Amino acid sequence: PASDARNFCLHLGAVHACMQADSSRRPPPPRSCDTFVYVAGGGGPAATVFGKNADRPSDEAHEVMHCPAASHAPGSMLRCTHIEIPQVERTHAVVLSKPAWMWGCEIGANACGVVGGNEAVSSLLAHELGEEPRLLGMDLLRLALERGATARAAVGHLTSLLEEHGQGGACEEGGDWTYENGFLLADAGEAFVVETAGTRHWAVERVPPGKGRNISNGLSIRTGVESCSAGLKELCVAKGWWDGEGPFDWKRSVGAGGRAHAKLDVRGRERAGADHLAAAAGRVSDGSLPAGDVAGWLGWMAGVLRDEESGICFRSTHGFMSTGSQISWLARGGGHTASHFFTAASDPLVACYKRWTFGDPAAAAGDGLAGDGGSLALWRRWRSIDLAGRSVPEAMRRALLEIEAEAVSAAERGGASEFSGSVARELELISSFAV
Repeated sequence: PASDARNFCLHLGAVHACMQADSSRRPPPPRSCDTFVYVAGGGGPAATVFGKNADRPSDEAHEVMHCPAASHAPGSMLRCTHIEIPQVERTHAVVLSKPAWMWGCEIGANACGVVGGNEAVSSLLAHELGEEPRLLGMDLLRLALERGATARAAVGHLTSLLEEHGQGGACEEGGDWTYENGFLLADAGEAFVVETAGTRHWAVERVPPGKGRNISNGLSIRTGVESCSAGLKELCVAKGWWDGEGPFDWKRSVGAGGRAHAKLDVRGRERAGADHLAAAAGRVSDGSLPAGDVAGWLGWMAGVLRDEESGICFRSTHGFMSTGSQISWLARGGGHTASHFFTAASDPLVACYKRWTFGDPAAAAGDGLAGDGGSLALWRRWRSIDLAGRSVPEAMRRALLEIEAEAVSAAERGGASEFSGSVARELELISSFAV
């Protein structure tokens, strides 16, 4: 299995090099965030596989942070990015991929085996956000992970907090950019898409075992609404967005005012992501991607997140780019059996994925990852390489892919991995090749 993982990653590296060489001839893709899940069981993988690229302003530093489980005094308050809210008495250990300036996270996981990603969306209620500071979507995601022992429980925390405190406020450091949010939350048994409109409305769609789902910076839930915020349907009837009789179509109602038009169709990166999921389902059916092939499933997800042609992997030195990336393999048995992989770098097409587990020796010792495990320093090194326009030597590329192959092999075997050690190796490689 180790050699299979190594051969896959080396082959993928060659493909990526060709894609990188051709990138200058393609028009830039749109600003993007893309999140994927393929839920275990029902003819799908043996474990739930999840992945996301966090696409943010290219100069916004991104870090991977571990926060141990903690107890909090009754009545204590929690400072999120912009506002304070009541803290709960117990929070789960989490590992977060996040903008360094922000309290919340773009992607993350908890020690119970729940993962999630956040994306910007837009609805006809966006004007409600105004300039008032509230919880950011990234705050809501971190809160859901810190408080939810299952994906369903995390959804419950997220929607309750949204209704109580609302969403809004500056989503960029030193700016006033703000937006509504969409989320994908998953565990080993099921997943959920949560999409929001205005300051407090929401809808949820469940993704059952054996099914795949993706979201790409837009409303995507149609008539498969499992639950929604109180008063939402009545509001849509009052505004003429829904007749109150036919199936309630979330996207058509709050995204298009009840009108049918081409923008309701799945297209662009969302279509490309759906095609990736359909291709994986086809490979499962023909036997070329067995349910228990850990390296195969992780390699598939890495390939999806490195798809520059579609814009899923976004690369722009001075605009938006994929500033962080996460893949998770969620086997049944709890969070300590899960493997999480982070680039901790500003370009998933070049940097390698490094494995993190809640059995990481640093985390087990209660010391976290010495802050960010060196991830912020690594992110800044890769950013300096990009700004200088320096290319990555082929020998260094092969060495980076070797680190990734070792991470995949470790996931196949199980047991702990030391994320910070892999980060240190990558930093040493950058220094040794004088990139």
